[in-house]
Amino acid sequence: MEENKQDIIRKTKEKTIAADSLDNNAPVHQIIEFLQSKHKKNKVFNYYSQLVKQRNTSWFSHYLYPGQTLTAFGNDWDGGLPSKFFETFAHRSFLPKMITTKVRNTNVTDPVTDIMSKKIDWNQPWQYQYRKLISLKARKQKVYEWLNEEVLHCPKDLVEVAEHWEKDPDIYFDASYNWYYAGNGNMQMISIGGDDYLVHSDMNCLYLSLFNRNNLTIEYEYEAKYKFPEKMLILETVVLQNIIAVRTKYKVVILKFTERNDLLELTKIKEMDSKLPLTGISFDEYHKNILYITSLDYKLTIVNIDRMKGRSKQLKGRFETLADNWNTVTGSERMYFTHVTKNSLTLYDKRTNSAFERWKWLRDITDNSDCDFITSAKYCSNKPLMYIGTNHHMLLMDMRYSKIENQKVKPLQRWTHGMQSVPTYLSMCNYEHDKELICMSSQWCEDMCVVSNHNDIVTRDSNFRKTMTPYRPPSIFTTLHRAQQKMQCCDLHIPIRDRLSVAVTGLTLFECNEGYCILMQNSLGDISAHVLCPKTMLTFIDDDATEKLNEWSNLCIQSKQIFEVSYIKNIKKVLKNLKRVPDTYPIGENTFKRQKEYEIDEKDIYDLYEKTDLDMGLLDIWIKSNDKQIIPETIDQSIE
Repeated sequence: MEENKQDIIRKTKEKTIAADSLDNNAPVHQIIEFLQSKHKKNKVFNYYSQLVKQRNTSWFSHYLYPGQTLTAFGNDWDGGLPSKFFETFAHRSFLPKMITTKVRNTNVTDPVTDIMSKKIDWNQPWQYQYRKLISLKARKQKVYEWLNEEVLHCPKDLVEVAEHWEKDPDIYFDASYNWYYAGNGNMQMISIGGDDYLVHSDMNCLYLSLFNRNNLTIEYEYEAKYKFPEKMLILETVVLQNIIAVRTKYKVVILKFTERNDLLELTKIKEMDSKLPLTGISFDEYHKNILYITSLDYKLTIVNIDRMKGRSKQLKGRFETLADNWNTVTGSERMYFTHVTKNSLTLYDKRTNSAFERWKWLRDITDNSDCDFITSAKYCSNKPLMYIGTNHHMLLMDMRYSKIENQKVKPLQRWTHGMQSVPTYLSMCNYEHDKELICMSSQWCEDMCVVSNHNDIVTRDSNFRKTMTPYRPPSIFTTLHRAQQKMQCCDLHIPIRDRLSVAVTGLTLFECNEGYCILMQNSLGDISAHVLCPKTMLTFIDDDATEKLNEWSNLCIQSKQIFEVSYIKNIKKVLKNLKRVPDTYPIGENTFKRQKEYEIDEKDIYDLYEKTDLDMGLLDIWIKSNDKQIIPETIDQSIE
């Protein structure tokens, strides 16, 4: 045993430290300083690796971790970053303003959060029911017994649990956001005969309204409307040319708008039903006459708009349950379409409908390894790139695939959006001369971020890519706060705060005048506008957001109710600390009067120079300034 200990000690003594930059002939104190500096660097590296490594977040610290803005580099990257690697957004947003002049859907609840509140109410007594199941299991006896084919003998607690389970408002929904409304949203902008139109839906009505992008006004006089049955809530609306497709929970309705007597009319062409809830619809951006429809069980229906015929295809993918199994299909390439699920991106050949490529490494490139899911996706126009949104990040994916060149789907950039709700909508447009502008929003009215990116990100050298820090525009509640400071929007009979806080169901980004505009629509049909302009122009443009909000609030007048005292708070302690203001105190008057400016007496200045030893050069300057001598212009004689 002692010999083994000696061997171990001898081996530790023979251990050497190898370093390329260590000078063996240097003095001892320099070698010690070098080793100490190396040790400090290792400590810094260990601390940095702990910050950027993946984490398992808890419920309370879910949104407290700031993620890193990253980009993909080549294999020959030396670790350095180019100058100004982190760019700032060159534009700023005015306060959002309401542009709708017609208020619809009054005295109704928010349909987006309605199912969520019902689910919460149903889950509250479930803990009590769960304890009943645990107590039944702890008895270790046969819980139920079939007396015959129709009669089952079981404890009363089990009957109550089964009865509660049958009252589930939606067996397919159990999420923190309403993924039924995810996808393309309920607001799109199209051009008809050179004029801009908004295709927007709220509740069970579809509207086609004339829109002026310069003045940000909606012309309701030239509005076309199509109304569905009352219980058929519109969840997603897509449009291509003169065809509009609307998705409800179990149906897809295809409509067509035509012009008659200088007015637009909406007519229904086709209607399709589904046994399971539908999750997404989209038009193929390359083959314009193809419509994709997906359901919870990864079943894809490809509809040819010209023939009005469809064929079904069971897409590949594993899922344990149909609950919250959101997925959608989007197409932008000539040879394949993309199936987007919560954890993967799968490419399918359009000719054979067979999968040939799958990317499922989302958890390897995110900071939080246990909560990031794909919740939105959108292709770039005329480019093999796709932006996807997750719980915490927005990713730019390179969707190019080539077996010959060994190209596969891979991420290029990552941003941390900082939103406190799941992003459900993506919109983009051209930005400046060589960039694109991406806007991402959730269903919460205060959650939105804007990011700009270069158009040539694929061909640009990976070692010289720059990334922009996401910009968070102000919310509509900031406008409400400013308006209330001006004593506007203060009528107690018009409680607009509850209406402003309803969920967002549509997002559109476009260019307007010399800037950019973001339109957001809530589930009740109200549309607000964020105007983005250069920072230098903010002081030269009047912001009328508070006036617009006040005008809109006057349209929300409901039946006035008589206010009654419902509660009286005891303020006895406060009254003891109050002091009476004297009657002579001038309330309302300005007690801070401006003092008169001190007038300088020149005689005092001359006396000061005679009695003290001040520099006389200062007195000469005083005399010259009083004489108002003209200083001759200086001429550069070196030019001659």
